[in-house]
Amino acid sequence: MTRPSEASVVPIRLTVDGRSGLTLWATPWFEDGEEWQAFLGVGSRVLVFGTTAELADFLQSGQENDLSDHPEWTMLSTLPPSQLEPEDGYDFDLDGVYDLAAGDPDPFTVSDLSDIVDIVQRVAECCDDGVLLKLVEETPEFAQLLSDDVSFAGSDGEARWIELGQAVDRSWELVLDRLNGNLEWRGTEVRAESTDEDERAEGELADESGPLDEDEAVAVGPDGEQFDIWEIAGILPLQVALPDGVGFTLRTYAGPEDEPTFLGSDMNVDLFRSTRGLIAYCRADVEHDLAEMLTWPDIRDADPLPVEVGEEEVYDLTSPNPAALELAQELAEYCQLEGVAAAVEGGEPADWNAVLAEIGTCIRWHD
Repeated sequence: MTRPSEASVVPIRLTVDGRSGLTLWATPWFEDGEEWQAFLGVGSRVLVFGTTAELADFLQSGQENDLSDHPEWTMLSTLPPSQLEPEDGYDFDLDGVYDLAAGDPDPFTVSDLSDIVDIVQRVAECCDDGVLLKLVEETPEFAQLLSDDVSFAGSDGEARWIELGQAVDRSWELVLDRLNGNLEWRGTEVRAESTDEDERAEGELADESGPLDEDEAVAVGPDGEQFDIWEIAGILPLQVALPDGVGFTLRTYAGPEDEPTFLGSDMNVDLFRSTRGLIAYCRADVEHDLAEMLTWPDIRDADPLPVEVGEEEVYDLTSPNPAALELAQELAEYCQLEGVAAAVEGGEPADWNAVLAEIGTCIRWHD
């Protein structure tokens, strides 16, 4: 049991989405019968600095943060940059997970992967991010990696390692996107040495005839005709402009009455600020209303999954227009927005701002 007088804080380096930065991690300690741990952060955000000098400047500034009450804070606030460089074992390259999972399950590789998943779990716990915690703990392959008795030896172990690699391909991008929402990058932006996931993906898609066009995602019919994967599934990507920004989501029409059904759940629509985030979400094992469709596996398992929004699926809701009124009606039906439904029933409403305000209550933004 680590007592308060023995509590330690270590510098760590995080590499996420091509950026590399430094923060502090207060390893678990016990105080008043409870276990504690924390990161250098403010509220639900972990602060990440580009250089040791910037980290030292913050520590010496006296700004209130989540480590201010740590038993070692007085010492921490005086550390020079030279003592804030992470030691071996405290460099967590989250972008490198794909390469690790693609390699052989030797003890060093397994240990590195386990440490990375563990630090993500700890960030989720400290930031009280239930979604990120669920992504780690309820993905069996990640949870198994954190167990003390997991083995990747023998034929059973080889099968487990393959399943872990599949889980990484399916869910790790979503983990990274969610984790990034808990990080606040400060100071110099330091670009990490490229592990270049795009090159990895391109290499996987290459065949004897050369690399595939990353925009291709088609099925070929018996007569040689090609079908877009979205057409096959009957689910189309949308681009929606709102006062809070531009986002991407999916929509289909289901049921005997062809009711509009969006990528969402609990009468909320999931809207992504990037197509990359949308793709990662589609590939993750997350419950939502479209997952109940028979054709959803076609989308979930498509590789590649390009998101190219057709002109007729681009909506600007920042001002009233025929397309905006159409989408507003469908959002009102899906999200059960009585005020919006009443406002747009007779055409262009008198108070469009009120319509937007109510629509905003059913939008869940994602990076």
